Amino acid sequence: MTAPEIQDEPDDKGSGKTLPMVLGNAQPWLPYRSWFGLREKLVMLVLGVALVSMLAAAGAFMFVSQRYMETSIESHLASVARLHAQRIDEFMNFLTSELRLISSRTQLRKALSDYVDRRDPAALEQINLILSDAKRSVASFDNLLLYGIDGKLITSISALSLDSQQLDANLRDSLLSSHKVTSTIIGADGRRLIQVGGPMMDGNRAIGILVVLTSMEPLRAAASGSGGWISEELIITETDANGRDKAITPLRFAMAEDVPPLTLTQIKDQDKIKSDERNLLSGKDYRGVPVLASTQLLKNPAWTIMVKIDQDDAFRPIRDQRDLWLAMMLLVLVLVAIVGVLLSSYFTMPILGLAEVAVMIASGDFKRRMQHFSRDELGMLSYSVNRMADKLVDVSAELETQLRLQHERADRLNDQLIHANNELHWLSRTDSLTKLFNRRTLEETLENEWLRAIRTGHSLAAIMLDLDYFKNINDVSGHATGDDCLRRVGSVLKETVQRSGDFVARYGGEEFVILVIDANIEHACTFAERIRTRLAEEAIPHPSSDLAPVVTASMGITAMVPSNDRSPQELLDLADRALYLAKARGRNRIETVDPN
Repeated sequence: MTAPEIQDEPDDKGSGKTLPMVLGNAQPWLPYRSWFGLREKLVMLVLGVALVSMLAAAGAFMFVSQRYMETSIESHLASVARLHAQRIDEFMNFLTSELRLISSRTQLRKALSDYVDRRDPAALEQINLILSDAKRSVASFDNLLLYGIDGKLITSISALSLDSQQLDANLRDSLLSSHKVTSTIIGADGRRLIQVGGPMMDGNRAIGILVVLTSMEPLRAAASGSGGWISEELIITETDANGRDKAITPLRFAMAEDVPPLTLTQIKDQDKIKSDERNLLSGKDYRGVPVLASTQLLKNPAWTIMVKIDQDDAFRPIRDQRDLWLAMMLLVLVLVAIVGVLLSSYFTMPILGLAEVAVMIASGDFKRRMQHFSRDELGMLSYSVNRMADKLVDVSAELETQLRLQHERADRLNDQLIHANNELHWLSRTDSLTKLFNRRTLEETLENEWLRAIRTGHSLAAIMLDLDYFKNINDVSGHATGDDCLRRVGSVLKETVQRSGDFVARYGGEEFVILVIDANIEHACTFAERIRTRLAEEAIPHPSSDLAPVVTASMGITAMVPSNDRSPQELLDLADRALYLAKARGRNRIETVDPN
């Protein structure tokens, strides 16, 4: 039976006149309340089905309880798996960090480099002393091994199995690329150990592979703990060379070697998702018992964490309640069917229609309207919902317009702010006249290159350039001519300094500084001579010079290998001293100063 549709309502009983329903912005019309209203209907319903309502409430409670139990199981298993995954990640990050600290020891890298280059027995003895000290500093370390870049074992602190004498090619290449946790291995004493390795570097050259073997006891202790259910179990697996999953933590109900490989992967095979999102899985475990499980995938190492409980253990309380209420629910269904047949045409169908339209309006479909306008509270509610929908349409349109305008204004302001910040940053780092970097940027760049050269052992050269008799240009031809001269010199330097990493800046007045990366004094002199030749080709007029009718430059050069006992300012001071020599010896020349 469909809900009644009323288009017009009589304005008075028996008058024959009708008053149409007016929506929109017109004056609202409310139907008068019938004597047999919703309250009376509810009283009759409550009196007739009081017992049915009690049983229905019990059934609803059962339904909600089961849903809650499923959600609780899902949340618990996922949180346990995620918690153990976080703990394992923290433990692996700790191992990787310790490995990086050991690999970064300067004495170890130097001793290994000496051993690799000269097979020095004293260097090997020093390597063993350093590795032994590192093993004592971390209690969980079981052994430290050092391999050559060919994968052959150089030294080991403790006894090791035959499998550890040589790294296979894939593992060797993987560990030479980065520090990482690889698969577990069986140690010399038969225990399973976690293997962490990474490259040993001497500058940009790989000189070996450092491998740390650590105990599995922290993971075994985590897996042996019991959870909220009697049958709850944590299993950590990894994939072996044959592509089969194997357990690396002890199983509660079987020995690891007695478990067929396929039964351990049966839960994971039903995982249909491609990420580590929470998902309640079902299947059979290694005992053939139906279980509920949640998995968490780790990237480094490539392990799978599975937390499972028996389905029988999980749903036992719900099953007991279901059996208790089954007979009562059958009786409830009979009574509800009888009452529903009697009242559906008069009471149920209008409510369902009202709920359906209300849901559509709530979901954003404002085109739907109520068509049931009886003379009771339902009719009044239908009309009120229609009015509310009309208002929502107007308000929504206005809000969308305002929001769009605010977004456009915010985007414009944000673009202006970004542009202003970029311009301010550029102006703070460059010289406004020559468009070269300024002295502040020079100091920052020199500091960074100095630290990088300390790490790499490369040489750093500085060329300090001064324009000969530049003050005469300002005095004779004017400052505008002098500014133009500086701009042209800046263009010449910018065109000449093209190599990646080299740097040119205006140091002050008519002085410029060029930093030449990874260059000695001879290379820097060649570079400076190219600048002097390029200035001569440019032929910038200088009528008041005592040397030539064009602009010339004096240059001072120095170069050194930076170290911690020297400062970047010392490089500039030596270049300035060389520039002083060039001026004292006649200008338009290049002079050098040896830092030693």
